[in-house]
Amino acid sequence: MSFLSGTVSFSRFQVVGGSPKRLDENLIDKFRANRIGSRTCLPADHEEVGWLGGRHLLDAEFDAEKNVILDCLHVGMRIDASRIPPDLMRAYVELELESIADKGANVRSRLRLKRQATDAARGRAEKEIREGRYRRLRQFPLLWDTRDDVLYVGATQPAVLERLHALFKTTFNKRLEQITAGHLSYQWAEKKGADRRLESLRPAKFVEFPGANGHGEVYWTAHDSSSRDFLGNEFLLWLWYTLWTEGDTIKLPDGTEAAVMFVKQLMLECPRAENGKELITCDGPTQLPESRRAIASGKLPRKAGLMVSRQGQQYEFTLQAETFNISSATLPKTETNGNGNGHARAEERAEQIRHLGQTVDLLFQTFLQRRLSGEWQTKLQQMTVWLQTV
Repeated sequence: MSFLSGTVSFSRFQVVGGSPKRLDENLIDKFRANRIGSRTCLPADHEEVGWLGGRHLLDAEFDAEKNVILDCLHVGMRIDASRIPPDLMRAYVELELESIADKGANVRSRLRLKRQATDAARGRAEKEIREGRYRRLRQFPLLWDTRDDVLYVGATQPAVLERLHALFKTTFNKRLEQITAGHLSYQWAEKKGADRRLESLRPAKFVEFPGANGHGEVYWTAHDSSSRDFLGNEFLLWLWYTLWTEGDTIKLPDGTEAAVMFVKQLMLECPRAENGKELITCDGPTQLPESRRAIASGKLPRKAGLMVSRQGQQYEFTLQAETFNISSATLPKTETNGNGNGHARAEERAEQIRHLGQTVDLLFQTFLQRRLSGEWQTKLQQMTVWLQTV
C-alpha cells in the first residue's frame, strides 16, 4: 500500500505547530528511533506501533533519497497485534476443564475449576503469542506535506488514527488535528474575519418538518455543539443544487474553474434519525427519481462519488461529507509513466495528491462564501423551492 501507485484513500491532518523546515538526516533519525520493532518488549496488550520505510510491509529502512519527495515525506506506519481467536480460547478452556474436571464436584468446586481452567488456558495462549503465533501486521501509508503542514494518512478507522496520534506525539512532540468540514470552516472563517458568524451558525432547514424549530437538525453532529461538520452535508446538497440549476462548471476563489459531476454512489440519511438511510449506486446517482425523492423528504448527503476536473487534472473519488475523508481516488496518469524514472513519477503523484486536496478545499470555500454571506437566506429559499420540485 502506498500513495505512489494505484488508487488512494486518505484522511488529512493539520500538523499543529508547523512542520520541520529542513528534510534532513536529523528528521530521518527521528523515524529510525521509533521504527517498528524498536521496542525491546511489548506492552501487556501485545501491540506494537512504529514507523516503516514506506515501500512494503517489511521495509524498516529510511533514507532521504527514498523518503523525501519534493517538500514531502513518504513513510508508513505499521501496527503489529497478537490476539488469540476467541473460538480457540474457548476451546483451550474446555480442554483444560476436561483434564482437571471432577464430575462429582459441587457447584463451588466447579466454579473454582472453571477459574483454574481459564487461567491455564490464558497461560497457554500467552506462551503461543510470545512465540509469535496469531500475529497480525498492518501497514498504513503517510505523506507529510511540509509546505502546507498537512499529513495525508492512508487510514480512516478511529482505532488506527488514535495510534497515529500517540506515535506522532512521541516522535515529534507535535499534535495533529483532523481536517474535517468543521476544521476547514473555522480555518476559513478566521482568515475572513467571520469567526462570530460561523460560531452562531446552526444547521439550515431545507425541508419543513411538523413541529420543527427555526433551524434544521443533524443528529450525527448534535453531540458536539461546537462542531460545524454538518456544513459538509450542506455543501454536498448545495453542490447538487448548483450543478442541477447552473451548470457543471464552478468558479473557485483562486480564479480557476472546476467541472464537477456526481458519479457511481450516493449515500443519504435522515438528519432526524427517523427515516433511515439510502445508498444509491449507478453512473449518475443524483439523476434517479429515488435520490430526488430522498432529498425532497429531508435526507442529507453523507457520502458521494465525485468526478472533478481542474487545471487539466481529472480526479474521481468518494467524499465523506463530515470528515472530508477521500476514498478510492483515481489520479491522472503521470507524464513520466513507463519511462523508468521512479522518483519523477513519485514527485508527480505527490503533487497530484496535494492538488486534489486543494481542489476539494476550494470547492468547499466557494460554498462557505455563500453560506456565511448575507445572501444565504435568499439562496436557501431557492433551494427549498427546488427541493419541492425535483
